[in-house]
Amino acid sequence: MYRVLKSISILYKIALLWPLFCKAAATVSPTLNGTSVFGRAQLQAQAFKPFDAERHAQLTGRSFLCLPFFRVFNLELRPGQQLAADEEIAVSGDHRALGAWSIAKALPLRAQNKQRSRWYLRRWICASHRVYYRYLVYTLDAAGERVLRRWEGQQVPRMLQTFEIYRSPGVDIFGEAYPRSVGGGHLLEPGWLQREYVIELKFVWEQHLQIAGLNNQEKLRLKLRSLSVLDNALIEVSRYAYNRSSFRPQSRLGVRYAAGAIIIYRISQALDVSNALRLDIYGLDGGQLPLCEAYIMPEQLRGSRGILKLPIQGQVTQQVIGQLTLPYLVVRPMPNAAASNLRVSFQRYWPSNWPTLDVGNRGLGTSFYQTSNQLVENTIESYLAVPRAKGDMVHLDVQLTRDYVPIVWRGFGFFTTKQATTQPIVDRFDLRHVLIRQLSYAELKASRVFILKRWSLQEYTHLNVRNVSQPQRLFPKLNEVYEALPKTLGLIVEIKWPQLMASGVMESTQSLNKNVFVDRIIEVTARYGCGRPLIFASFDADICTMIRLKQTAFPVMLMTTGRTDIWDAYMDLRTQTFLQAINFAESAELLGTATHVQNFQHNQQLVDLGLDLQQVVFIWGSDLQDVQELEQFRASDVTGLIYDRIDRVGPAQWKRAPFFQAPQLLEVFGGQCVAIGNSTTVPGAKPTKPTIWPKMRK
Repeated sequence: MYRVLKSISILYKIALLWPLFCKAAATVSPTLNGTSVFGRAQLQAQAFKPFDAERHAQLTGRSFLCLPFFRVFNLELRPGQQLAADEEIAVSGDHRALGAWSIAKALPLRAQNKQRSRWYLRRWICASHRVYYRYLVYTLDAAGERVLRRWEGQQVPRMLQTFEIYRSPGVDIFGEAYPRSVGGGHLLEPGWLQREYVIELKFVWEQHLQIAGLNNQEKLRLKLRSLSVLDNALIEVSRYAYNRSSFRPQSRLGVRYAAGAIIIYRISQALDVSNALRLDIYGLDGGQLPLCEAYIMPEQLRGSRGILKLPIQGQVTQQVIGQLTLPYLVVRPMPNAAASNLRVSFQRYWPSNWPTLDVGNRGLGTSFYQTSNQLVENTIESYLAVPRAKGDMVHLDVQLTRDYVPIVWRGFGFFTTKQATTQPIVDRFDLRHVLIRQLSYAELKASRVFILKRWSLQEYTHLNVRNVSQPQRLFPKLNEVYEALPKTLGLIVEIKWPQLMASGVMESTQSLNKNVFVDRIIEVTARYGCGRPLIFASFDADICTMIRLKQTAFPVMLMTTGRTDIWDAYMDLRTQTFLQAINFAESAELLGTATHVQNFQHNQQLVDLGLDLQQVVFIWGSDLQDVQELEQFRASDVTGLIYDRIDRVGPAQWKRAPFFQAPQLLEVFGGQCVAIGNSTTVPGAKPTKPTIWPKMRK
């Protein structure tokens, strides 16, 4: 009892002497041990809030709702971790004294040793409740602005309780937090693009090099160099191998290459920087001089994507001795990239202890080519039928019209005619095929719609008119889908983009700017679709890379056919097998993959290759129509099953309710709105309870 009274007496004396301390602090230097402290004006503006009903009442020594304390942040790098010479470490948190999750306002730490493996910061904080914070690595561009390189991406940030002011601060390990919690452990996220852009040079085809005197199977070494004297480009490389596909700095000897190997160079540069590049090609004999070289000029990298055909010059003769065919990708930041913050990342949040999810394919399934389905695919009516069948998620297809309006439609186009709606069409040769990207949204809604079913025509124009109810309409806008569906229904939003087939023929054509294409879908999703379980997906690996680099609120996965006898293979080796798909997911730091069921029908244990890397593994396909086969995949702990006719073979007989109806999960995904900058608070979240301090007698 005596100790309790003594501690209360100490707090009472501190409160009475605090105004005198503030007055003295205002007359001296506002720094302590090289670290800023609160002055009297700062305390009044940021920390103290009067108890009195009158907002302008005089502030007294005992009328405050927070207690100032001195915090020491100690940080160590993990063994093997190393910072580049231009990289620094900072701390950011939800408190204004820690920058309120802003990269620009994060507080830089100071290195304690020459190896720059130990860092510290001393800081005064005044708080009445727990404080959340994260560490981040940044560098400065030529204008002095911060460029985020890496940051701690645990679902729950580090937490500092107010009662911990009496404890030793201890030492934090960079990237490690809550190792035994779901969403915790070691997790570092790459920064999203803000003031820089990324170029990817991709060795993702079977053959790229043709060099006189060398056969196609020759083993070589490649090294990419920037020709700028300022050294203002960050070059990383990824060579695909299971569990070793992450991007890393180039080694001194470069990277080994042979035909069929997958190698991707990633170059990060400031928006106002355009460097020329040189690719040196070495033999495996360990020679110091390259055999030949190829140059890449900035003006050759036009638009968002393309294929370079570069002459290869001999090192000695400087004569052309071959050709390099190299596809490239340019990823630029979103227009409102600065609105994102360090509050939370959902890029790899999908707990492994969740059950196998049932996903309705385009609602209740494909309808244009299956007469057994009464509801038309990719309509709001078909989507709403999924939760009634106890389904957890819906898979839908999204693409853009000519005026960049995101709409839902499966194929790249449809058959139509200019003849009046009163005139019947009896022959398919009276129709023409039109692409979605060729029509504005107004023209799309004014079109007659025909689907070719096994050489017979079926007209759906009656579902593309204004007087039909919205749930039944064709071509619903993406924002209309978001607004019509409950947030308890998860979504897999597949972004359509035509692929280059292995035969060299394009699947379709696309002329829209790829960066603007992706930006528009993310913007609509951020405004209307955040706060729900949502995964972006695409058969286009570059689309997945772009979404991953542009934001942190929505996870991404690669959809792939893998090896099947149903479809022709794509030219991109990353999509041809399940193994290369999970290597790509590791390299691009995606959530995981969604692969066709034929890849696992003879070897279901293959799914463990993805699950062992903490990736999600969804399985899709029209073959998933057998209840027993669905149960076998559930027993394999796959993340989700995407299939047709969920109302017939789905979980309605044994599942109590869809998984995401739990209100706690909706509160978790509400953080997406904060991370993307669409909201400052989590919808439906309970306010943080302040720590209760002993009351002081007046």
